[in-house]
Amino acid sequence: MEVKDIMKPAVVVGEEASFRESLAKMISDKTNTLLVVNNDGELSGEICVSDLLDAIVPEYLDGDNIAANFATEEMFEEAVRDTEEKQVSYFMSTDISPVKLHDGLMAVAATAIANQKARIPVVDDNNHPIGVISRQGLKHIIAKFLGISESK
Repeated sequence: MEVKDIMKPAVVVGEEASFRESLAKMISDKTNTLLVVNNDGELSGEICVSDLLDAIVPEYLDGDNIAANFATEEMFEEAVRDTEEKQVSYFMSTDISPVKLHDGLMAVAATAIANQKARIPVVDDNNHPIGVISRQGLKHIIAKFLGISESK
């Protein structure tokens, strides 16, 4: 088993993409993670569903104030609409630790454990995203060491 065997293809957006465009891409491509690239096509961040939710919350709110701010569907809808055109670069996660396609499974497992991440971006030698190792891929790495294979 190699990295290429357990990764999913990268779904990519540019840093200038909007919240709306990102959400639409997640839905159309049936993914919970988008890899974000800069103008040179290099990996600069990622967006997952929790990043979308964080983007909706005004920066001045925290804790119980968040629940009060979204007490009705109308209030939530207004906040979502206010976020619709916000650029990805303002809410993407930049705390990412990619692996390379030629890295071994132990490098992937160590990266996931050290960074407490369930998604690991895979990049080429020029830092261009080519895939993502998801929770499913990580499960397959662990299963390999216990001799558990996928039943067909």
